Amino acid sequence: MPKPCSAAIDVLVVGGSGRVGGSTLRWLQRLSSRADGSSSPLKLASGGRSLSRFQASQRRLKQPDLAFVEIDLGRSVEQLSAAVRGVQLVVHTAGPFQGRSQPKLLEACIAAGVPYCDICDEWPLSQQAKQLSAKAAAAGIAAVVSSGIWPGASALMAAEAVDRLGGPGACDQLELSFFTAGTGGAGPTIVSATFLLLASDALTLAAGAICSQPAWSGRRIVDFGTGVGRRACYLLDNPDVPSTAGALQIANCSSRFGTAPALWNQLFAAMQKLPKSLLLNRQAMHALSLVSMPVIRAVDAAIGSTNAMRIDAYGASGNLSLRCLHHSLEECVGQATAAFALEVLRGRSSGSPDASTIPAGVWFPAELMPAARRNILEVVRQKALIWEL
Repeated sequence: MPKPCSAAIDVLVVGGSGRVGGSTLRWLQRLSSRADGSSSPLKLASGGRSLSRFQASQRRLKQPDLAFVEIDLGRSVEQLSAAVRGVQLVVHTAGPFQGRSQPKLLEACIAAGVPYCDICDEWPLSQQAKQLSAKAAAAGIAAVVSSGIWPGASALMAAEAVDRLGGPGACDQLELSFFTAGTGGAGPTIVSATFLLLASDALTLAAGAICSQPAWSGRRIVDFGTGVGRRACYLLDNPDVPSTAGALQIANCSSRFGTAPALWNQLFAAMQKLPKSLLLNRQAMHALSLVSMPVIRAVDAAIGSTNAMRIDAYGASGNLSLRCLHHSLEECVGQATAAFALEVLRGRSSGSPDASTIPAGVWFPAELMPAARRNILEVVRQKALIWEL
């Protein structure tokens, strides 16, 4: 049985040895150690199974005070609950989330009385997490699922657009579009998650009804503006679509993604035709991502790691297009995840619950109150090359 975490730990990032988890830890340290003295440095910990991987990531992150918590997501809810007890907040970045059916770490956090957020990009798993909302509320625990950059900040941008059109019900159609050059500097986990997503139909909404479309279909040219330009984007499953459409009362919604070079798009289209049994094989897709990394790294070095988002909202009162551009997917997903984490933590770690903007329960990003939304977006806009909201 694992030992409970030290009460001194403020934030435990599960999967902290990975690229996204490491970026989240960097941003948590940066945002909680402001030179103006407006915040106090957080005591951070990285959770995972391998001490050697933690030590390697600790050297890479240059965070000598970073603690390590041994945690294995294959353990029971009771064992996970014992592992996280005493922490102020758990952030789950240990993907890929595809193929998982039980939000065990969230269940463990509710049992241990620990707030929680994750970057889950798998809709069925996010739905299972949402069903725990009453239990979380009864335990006084706030949780946000499907946070991060996209899904996550993208849903907040959509909520901002809908507010400007008149609020929930004022937007009839929402188009979410994303672009990343290469892998955005991310690691094999995100690459294998993309492979796994190709096996899942993309959920869209048409006239209020959820429809399934083949992944990597519905090609559309999207203009991301200065720095990226016009890019081909394709339907890809994204929990932002059903969660945001439901929260904001949108009848028509879809999400598309494109990458560069164009050869990557063609390879994804070819992979989508492989047997689903192969694409859904987590071990096979992870192995393929590892084998592909030398080529991927070489391409990333040549074309950069730019990440762009465009949100188009259409309503009776007019249309809006919101855009943002960051230099690196790895950096901006960690930045956005840290922003969500700090918002969940707001008021709780200091013992001032009146300062909290996220009440107890399990929430999708689009459901958050305007104050929480704007606080998170204010962090996400830092280091953005383009920010047009």
